[in-house]
Amino acid sequence: MAESATSIRSNGKASLRRVDRRKLDDGGTGKSKISYAQRRRRRNMFYTAVTVVGLTIAFIVIKSSESSQGNKYLRDRLMRAQTLSEAISKRVARKTDGQSKHKHFTNSKRYLDPRQLATLPGKEPEVYNGKSGVRPHGEGDDEWWERAKHNPRRHLGPKVDYVTHPYEYPKIMDEPPTDGSYPPMEPMKKIFETWGQDDLDDPPETIVEVLQHFDYQSEWQMEAALKFRDLELPFKVYNVPEVTVAGRKWTDEYLSENFAKDDDFEPPKMSATISKSVDNFFAFYYPDRWDTELLGPTPSVDIDWTFDKFARHAAYADEVGLSSNSKHYYLETGVSPKERHKTTDKWTFVSKDLPSFSSPEPTFFGFNPPEQKGIQCRFGERGVTAATHYDGGRNMVTMVTGAKRYILSPPNACPKLGVVTSRKHPSYRHSMLNFGRVTLLDESDDVVEMSEREREWLKIAGEAPTLSTVLKAGEVLYIPSHWFHYIISLQKSAQCNTRSGIHEEGNPYFGGLADVTKCTARTYDDDDDSAGD
Repeated sequence: MAESATSIRSNGKASLRRVDRRKLDDGGTGKSKISYAQRRRRRNMFYTAVTVVGLTIAFIVIKSSESSQGNKYLRDRLMRAQTLSEAISKRVARKTDGQSKHKHFTNSKRYLDPRQLATLPGKEPEVYNGKSGVRPHGEGDDEWWERAKHNPRRHLGPKVDYVTHPYEYPKIMDEPPTDGSYPPMEPMKKIFETWGQDDLDDPPETIVEVLQHFDYQSEWQMEAALKFRDLELPFKVYNVPEVTVAGRKWTDEYLSENFAKDDDFEPPKMSATISKSVDNFFAFYYPDRWDTELLGPTPSVDIDWTFDKFARHAAYADEVGLSSNSKHYYLETGVSPKERHKTTDKWTFVSKDLPSFSSPEPTFFGFNPPEQKGIQCRFGERGVTAATHYDGGRNMVTMVTGAKRYILSPPNACPKLGVVTSRKHPSYRHSMLNFGRVTLLDESDDVVEMSEREREWLKIAGEAPTLSTVLKAGEVLYIPSHWFHYIISLQKSAQCNTRSGIHEEGNPYFGGLADVTKCTARTYDDDDDSAGD
């Protein structure tokens, strides 16, 4: 998810107009009079048309290729067109209980178009020359709105509250190990076999944490934390007064007052971007590089929702236990690194409420102000999963409200994570893999629906060294430079982070800049810190 933020546009009136039109079409009943048979005929006609279009594209590209022998770009287009045609044919032909499935899903899962994934090791690198003029935009759905009003669990919160769930923490170390034994790692497949990515209502009875958990109010523990930070090792800090206070303060009402509406966008009001995905998986991409003809639909689209509407859907997702294959929404916003140089009356609520993250003077969390990247905030809802990526900056992530699960892998694990290495690909230096699917590799009915590329990458990723940790309200997680992080929102949450400079050497056991440079076949100048956390 890109850091650039645009103003939230309220579409309340437009939504009302759409609802009114539906009522008029239905005679005011709100129910469709179109018969099931009519809907099925229309759906079949649509799939037939899509198949014809796909085959036509393949035929045109084949003919173009024949007239331009030796043109590598056209050969690539031919292969992609054939892949697209095959994928469309499979999706159209597939039935469940006599009904066609949604084109994005098989067995209730969305499988990625293989062209979106990194080239497999040992295969010839692909060339991408796609361009797009505008960032894709869509509309939020309103079907849930009435259900939310009458939901019997309304205002009861999540079915499992990960803020109060039982945890077991390791014994505090006053010195970090220097033999590579910390943090303890496991193969990614084992991590998700122990606790499935989408098993949000069925966590372990007690979640066993592996990262050091330092008390911010303890002098000797914070001295130890500094040593871990200096060695580029991940850890967590808790009992931070300003984070605790912000957690109590950041109610939906308070946040709504501080986010801009259409007619009042003036500092220190905050702007934001709200994105929608067809399921719970969100992957970063550069909009100006995403060519839908080459890669299919974008992973997500921006929508015109107010913060109020987003917050209500996030609460609804908790209350009903929103399924992983339902539409999900994600809000991102940020504070410019220049803001800390302004007078505090010009600060946004984020800087005011988290001063240690925005101070012009060094703090434990913002320890290199000249290199600080500002503050990025992500508001998640149950199930939202952000694809793995790394940031060059040394990253302090605080959970203000709610909880998220972080899946961390060190820089030297990069070759196993499916990171896109083609520079012109819209997801360059990010992975498009849904790691939670590593547990499907032993289930033949599901694996058969995957592309060979996704299946082979998941086999590789399943062996990647990994750790899992839950970051809950009031805690701060240190993610060292170039460590990969894959994030699962366990419930409605608000999280902010700040990055302070780059540690190039990293840790001798877990790697650093040199490892990701080699893995992505790039130079340092290509680095970009646009991914979200």
